[in-house]
Amino acid sequence: MDILKLRDWYRKPIGHMVRRTLQPYFNKIWPNLAGKQVLVIGYGCPYIGLTKREAHVFCGMLGEMGVIHWPEGEDNRSFLTWGSELPLPNDFFDYILIIHGLEFCESAQKTLHECNRVLKDDGRLLTIVPNRNSPWSRREISPLAKGHPYSAYQLQRILQNTSFMPLTTKHALFTPPSKQNWILKASETFEQTGKRIFTPLGGFVIIECKKDIYSGSVIKPSYKKPYILPNPITSSSYSKKN
Repeated sequence: MDILKLRDWYRKPIGHMVRRTLQPYFNKIWPNLAGKQVLVIGYGCPYIGLTKREAHVFCGMLGEMGVIHWPEGEDNRSFLTWGSELPLPNDFFDYILIIHGLEFCESAQKTLHECNRVLKDDGRLLTIVPNRNSPWSRREISPLAKGHPYSAYQLQRILQNTSFMPLTTKHALFTPPSKQNWILKASETFEQTGKRIFTPLGGFVIIECKKDIYSGSVIKPSYKKPYILPNPITSSSYSKKN
């Protein structure tokens, strides 16, 4: 997924609708980021822009996607990185937001391990990914149909395997994937109805979690079974064959 195409998609009416729908979830989960160190992995500029003046926000854009200057017209706070090798110190960030990231990175597990390393022990991680069970992951009119989508269960498992403890799980974006204006204008109605009736079909899976500081990682031994040479041919066996 090219970062320029993703940026331009959010400037279209359908992209505006998705941002307006998802923003209240983000604001409710993290209502106050004043004075906090915040890392965004992937492309979360449309969602974090309103908090950049009260929090210390940095955007790590993935090598698979490219990088753009952010914020526009201000000193740059974005950088290009690989998810598996974040050029950041240990235990530094209070909050990490991953959106348009896990579905495009080379290894979601390695990326989450790196997030665990740079997140403070009392920090919070918010992951937002396309829902595998949603029609949004099947229609090629949005970035949600590209990359690798996840079900809520799959995302919970990978978070637990990388020493994170899920706290809350939500589904969002119940508006049908369409560019028709009447559908986009009715997005709030679709959202309220979908949360009550069609929860598993939301376009996004949202999981907030914290570091599981008491968990351990299983390390496989590097020992390899030695290669055993076949028994040499003895003179007796050779004589019997002949």
